[in-house]
Amino acid sequence: MRGRVNGSARAVNDALKGETSLPHEPKMAAADWVAHYARTQPHSVALCNYDTGETRTWAELERRVRRMAHALRHEFGVAPGERIVGLANGDIRFFELQFACVRAGVVLAPLNFRLAAPELAALCVDLAPKLMVTDNAWGDVAREVCSAAGVPRVTDWDEGQDFDQALARAGEIPERYDLDPDAPLLILFTSGTTGRPKAAIVTFGGMVWQALNQVEFCFNAERNCHVFSPLPLFHAGGLNSLSNPILCFGGQVTVSARFDPAATTRFVGDPRNKVTHLGLVPLMYKMMAESAPFATADFSSIRTLLVAGGRLPETLRELYAAKGATFMTQYGGTETGPTITSMNGARLDKIRAGSCGQRAMFTQVRLVGAGGADVERGQPGEVWVRGPAVIRGYFGRDPSLDFHDGWFPTGDVAWEDDEGFFYIVDRVKDMYKSGGENVYPAEVEQVLLEHPGVEEIAIIGVPDEKWGEVGMAVVVASRGHTVTLESLRAICEGRLARFKQPKHLTLMEALPRNVTGKIAKEELRARFNGSRSA
Repeated sequence: MRGRVNGSARAVNDALKGETSLPHEPKMAAADWVAHYARTQPHSVALCNYDTGETRTWAELERRVRRMAHALRHEFGVAPGERIVGLANGDIRFFELQFACVRAGVVLAPLNFRLAAPELAALCVDLAPKLMVTDNAWGDVAREVCSAAGVPRVTDWDEGQDFDQALARAGEIPERYDLDPDAPLLILFTSGTTGRPKAAIVTFGGMVWQALNQVEFCFNAERNCHVFSPLPLFHAGGLNSLSNPILCFGGQVTVSARFDPAATTRFVGDPRNKVTHLGLVPLMYKMMAESAPFATADFSSIRTLLVAGGRLPETLRELYAAKGATFMTQYGGTETGPTITSMNGARLDKIRAGSCGQRAMFTQVRLVGAGGADVERGQPGEVWVRGPAVIRGYFGRDPSLDFHDGWFPTGDVAWEDDEGFFYIVDRVKDMYKSGGENVYPAEVEQVLLEHPGVEEIAIIGVPDEKWGEVGMAVVVASRGHTVTLESLRAICEGRLARFKQPKHLTLMEALPRNVTGKIAKEELRARFNGSRSA
């Protein structure tokens, strides 16, 4: 597998144009999922829109995909390898468009509607798409972006609009048997909390390998899987953590335009809806637990409550366990499938120790020190990953800048125990140095979350004349509690070295977060004159 993602920027861009492909291992067979399940289970529901009640059986989806693929190629003039962008709420039409792109050989880049129009225009300038697909909710913004970025055409996919009319005129592109698993399919932008988002290239084959990586712990290949997905479909979490892996094995995806904690709890907690999978970040599970429907929710149909993007508090785990619901922890990122490691919910000893699980079957992991050599087991090192689910590179960027002999450095620091369980220490970029010693904020945060008055916490490094940098604790206090710096340091005493203990405290009503629900530490550093050593 060495050299899979190596090569020049020209090679990546040529691949996007359909002119060549990067060096790769022997190709696997690329199946057309929609056509397959339209044959084997035509009347089963593949897609459902929670907000409107609209559904698609696999047979209906196949008919729509055939016409949509033809419309992309012949009504809108998008050639194989060319790019289209999408700016729309979560909808079943997104998956129709995704599979139509597979059939037409077109590359789809869903855009983050939480970005400002100038930010979206800058991304479109880089991608040079032939078409923008939007909906009624985002149509005005989409047209503004297209005008600023020079996108030649914009179309609205809502019923009765021009995209829908184009489908009525279109012919069909039937099942293809020559699908290239190494052909780019999606361009997913990273969260962009530390700068401009990078455009990660996801291949069709990479999506299949991600589905296979999920089988052991997520049970996405079992019969009658049904995932409820209220996450935005422009990020890997909402798209490739569970939704596409479940569709890969013929299950059902129900989407919602927005996450509403009460509505999510009510829908997932009603066994009549037969929801088997849900994947959210810890904050969202907390909001569900605080919603009124949680008291009567019945999670008996749930097979997997996937949690990623942060550490799940033990109190929250116990709340759901009392209802018979078990969490399955995962770790990964946009560029890695996203799955890197998974945790069996039965291993409470490892969960309580803070493990994010063992590596996925089709993913290799190295822990690398500052000198580029692997660290000894038990020692922290940067997580390097490779495997067929890992992206092939970023659009318009030389892969040699981001990959080392086929390995992708994640920027995360972790250590591995004797049983192969990994423990995330922190992000490399979040580490700071105090008196020349490395401090990993996540380690400190884990201890301080045991303070009864701490609802949420983020540790950042701030300048200090004596020590270079020291820790600032940014805390959201629990209702009815008082938090002082002295009480925080008392929790740390005997458990953390003095140089790791916070020297400053700031209280906030809420911590800033990015679109995936993670705490936006870069924003905190900017607000409080924080620094960063790495």
